[in-house]
Amino acid sequence: MTGPTGPAGPPRQELLRVERGHPDAEELAALTAVLLVRTAAVRDTATVHGPSPAGARWRRPERTPAFANPRAWRRETG
Repeated sequence: MTGPTGPAGPPRQELLRVERGHPDAEELAALTAVLLVRTAAVRDTATVHGPSPAGARWRRPERTPAFANPRAWRRETG
């Protein structure tokens, strides 16, 4: 059995880690296939819809509190 460095090469990056149980090669292959399909689906929807729109650059004065401090004697403008 080979260690985390592989047969004869540099250390490999862990892609999956089993927390409990002892899955066999077939179960790991099925899990990997499902994860790859889900990742591809997320990438496809991101390219179809494009980047998400930025938030509004304006603000609504009626939604800001009138005073930042209840003991302030003047209204803050910002």
